[in-house]
Amino acid sequence: MQKLARFLFTTALTLSILCFPTAAFAKAKIQIAILLDSSNSMDGLIDQTRNQLWQIVNFLTKVTKDGEVPELQVALYHYGNDSLPSEEGFVRLLTGFTPELDVVSEKLFSIKTNGGQEYAGWVIRSAMQQLNWSKDPADFRVIFIAGNEPFDQGPIVWTQSVNLAVKGDTLVNTIYCGSAESQERQLWASGATVAKGSHFNINQNQAIVVIKSPFDDQISTLNTKLNQTYIPYGREGKVGQQRQAVEDSNAGGNLVMRSSSKASEYYDNASWDLLDALENGRVTIESLSNDALPEVMRSMALAEKKAYVAAKKAERESIKKTIRELSQKRNEYVEQQRKASANKGENTVDSVIIQSLRQQLAAKGFKLQ
Repeated sequence: MQKLARFLFTTALTLSILCFPTAAFAKAKIQIAILLDSSNSMDGLIDQTRNQLWQIVNFLTKVTKDGEVPELQVALYHYGNDSLPSEEGFVRLLTGFTPELDVVSEKLFSIKTNGGQEYAGWVIRSAMQQLNWSKDPADFRVIFIAGNEPFDQGPIVWTQSVNLAVKGDTLVNTIYCGSAESQERQLWASGATVAKGSHFNINQNQAIVVIKSPFDDQISTLNTKLNQTYIPYGREGKVGQQRQAVEDSNAGGNLVMRSSSKASEYYDNASWDLLDALENGRVTIESLSNDALPEVMRSMALAEKKAYVAAKKAERESIKKTIRELSQKRNEYVEQQRKASANKGENTVDSVIIQSLRQQLAAKGFKLQ
């Protein structure tokens, strides 16, 4: 009887792994919550974050865990803004954790600065209580909070909020946007120390210099072709496709960096793009009505639909591969130009985020290629 029971248990376990491989071998997660002060003096901070989001993503494309690219989820808050309700601590959640980076970019460009009370303790508490943080101890969880007012401002005691993060195994990195000699900076540094994170001081008004390369025009042209491989479906289809075009436009001089991100595994639009949705197991072609498909596919037979999707997928992979190759050449060129430049510049929001992620991900067992 014991042998039979053991055989049945082993068989059931094997079948569960075969039937539900993603559940059995879930990817590691990187969860990043960005908390931005949006008071009057923070236009530079918001602009730096908008412009350098894709630089941060491109850094993360080099990170693996157990030989796989992790799942990236980003959440975004802004705080310290008189346009936000005082009873909510002048805090607003713009997006919870999402893998769809165009949504994050869209929300960043929606922020308008306005004077207000900057309650760091309140926004950290909100992030810890409202967001769907992973419970897996192997996953990476981090908060980046940036601002320039006293860290202890407001009715929520900052130590209580930071301790919530400590209990949730979530690092808190603090970015003070003000004079390095300011006494106010000391509590920002203390917040990071208590939460086992890192503290940085940046010049939020430092202009970001985009170095052009001989590969930029090719990458931009390929980005346009890449967009043409997306197949909008369902209620979110047209909205998502329009958002993609708007965020390309918003990227401006950083379109090449955004294009590199779009060629990575982190660029996931399963809520509106049929290829990503099929890849993620979110839908099947058979399950979708013709009304949920773009007009070009509605008159097709099932075999034709599958062939159309397969052709778009092959085209996308080919374009992405070429963008990645050109991006590597561009990175090498830009690095050479930077080394040749005498002006190394000041800390900016992207540089300090990348610096801390490099160290903290490694400490958590993630590898940088």
